Amino acid sequence: MHDIVNHISDSFGDSILYKYYVGKEIREVSFNQYKDWFIGLGTSFFTRNLNGKRFAIVGESKPEWVCSYMAVMSAGGVIVPLDKELFAEQICNFVEYADCDGVIYTESHYEKVKDAKPALGIFINLDDCEATASRGHLTFSELVKEGKAAHDAGNKTFETYRPDTKVLASLVFTSGTTGTSKGVMLSQNNILFNAYQCVNEVDFTPDDVNISALPLHHTYECTAGNIAAMICGVTVCFNNSLKYFMKNVAIFKPTGLVLVPLFVNTVYRRITDEIEKKGKAKTLKTGMAITGVARKVGIDLRRSMFKEIIDNLGGNLNKIVCGGAAVNPEVVKWFDSIGVTIKQGYGITECSPLVAVNPSSKHKVGSVGKAALGSSVKIIVDNNYGVIYDAETEEIGEICVKGPNVMLGYYKNPEATKEAFTSDGYFRTGDYGYLDKDGYIYISGRKKNIIVLTNGKNVYPEEIEEYLENIDVIKECVVVGRENGDDVVLTAVLFPDYDKFKDVSEEEISAALKAQIMSVNRRLPSFKQIRGIEIRRVEFEKTPTKKIIRSKI
Repeated sequence: MHDIVNHISDSFGDSILYKYYVGKEIREVSFNQYKDWFIGLGTSFFTRNLNGKRFAIVGESKPEWVCSYMAVMSAGGVIVPLDKELFAEQICNFVEYADCDGVIYTESHYEKVKDAKPALGIFINLDDCEATASRGHLTFSELVKEGKAAHDAGNKTFETYRPDTKVLASLVFTSGTTGTSKGVMLSQNNILFNAYQCVNEVDFTPDDVNISALPLHHTYECTAGNIAAMICGVTVCFNNSLKYFMKNVAIFKPTGLVLVPLFVNTVYRRITDEIEKKGKAKTLKTGMAITGVARKVGIDLRRSMFKEIIDNLGGNLNKIVCGGAAVNPEVVKWFDSIGVTIKQGYGITECSPLVAVNPSSKHKVGSVGKAALGSSVKIIVDNNYGVIYDAETEEIGEICVKGPNVMLGYYKNPEATKEAFTSDGYFRTGDYGYLDKDGYIYISGRKKNIIVLTNGKNVYPEEIEEYLENIDVIKECVVVGRENGDDVVLTAVLFPDYDKFKDVSEEEISAALKAQIMSVNRRLPSFKQIRGIEIRRVEFEKTPTKKIIRSKI
């Protein structure tokens, strides 16, 4: 991380690295200023003997979040990014489970973290707030100021320190409670390998402007949308609200975006709906036909032909990197038709997260690309799991990965770690797909258990099932993601305890179960709430060890 910060300061200096909102005001941070923050914060860690410590971090996206993330690791510590949508009790449990020494937070999340009990009792507020001192907490700005003074006085301890990049540096929890969540252990080598692969495969330059719209605790956004972007000299603008995303597109005028399909679909629908309202759908179709023919003879008219649409996207957008879930190939083709390239990739937290991305030299629509250079992917076929075969090309099986991007293992969970790897050291992703003759990966099915929502969030069904299993009128249950158009609906498939529903109509059974589900939903974050219910008359099919066969549901 030290080398990255030195590189961006030397290469891009006073150019703008970050733009972000503080209230309604947009502030800027240059590459040089970011280095000053980094050196100041890291130096203060050493002067206060906080180097090598473990910090949880929770809050909205901002430059101070990224700087803290990098400085903690660079001082030999471990950073534990937590989802800002977690409840206070869950955050407190993760802080304890992860053996955190301190907590870094934004002021808007103080109420969620105030009862946490980190080992050293250290709390760092990323915002300047008058109440911070009365709480006995530190602020990011005072630590930077303190560390910078020490550095200017000759303390070069942090500046010259280089941690072991092979050991645990970031502990990323998958969705769930501490009972069902897994702590993915990533080293700096894992993260840096991924960042530089993004740099090599995605054509971002210092002339580019990106909007950071996904949460920073998500490895995809942190590594690809921020660390890789800063290496390239990109200006990163933080989106302050999902509902203001299109407004911020108009304000920041991005040239590129790093998104999940939810955002891509939202942009697509807004544009096409507006075109329909104006009665210009036929004109657009004709225009796409004309530009398509022109491209075949080497003439690209898209940016001029569809200038009005491009202007609604800020006027400069030309590329989108999309990951986190499958993206509709027709949407990819539509954006390409107006002059915006969607580059699809594939990743998983355990791979830091990049597994594959479509290379700039040759993009295949429908594929998630080729394995990151320096890593390898193979398909393991096991018919005991009901794996099918592709009729024309390759065998479909589990996608397995080996390389510098693969995690160290699961925290405090050697059994799960052992199960996650093959005997020859390949990580089992739990996703099914196949490789074509050119080595491009095609995803054929969902993960075994994880439900990937269209906003890129991963939901572990076991966590929700824990709540359902406590309802006495439910005998068996499975939570699945049912596709509904472009959306994925969390659905509870229930086998009721019919002994408790004697002489009761199906309508009454359904009403009773819906009431119980509503009660469960009140205890879950919005993205984990059950939106659909299916009632079975027979038990689920099970394996010989009495495990429900999810693939049959």
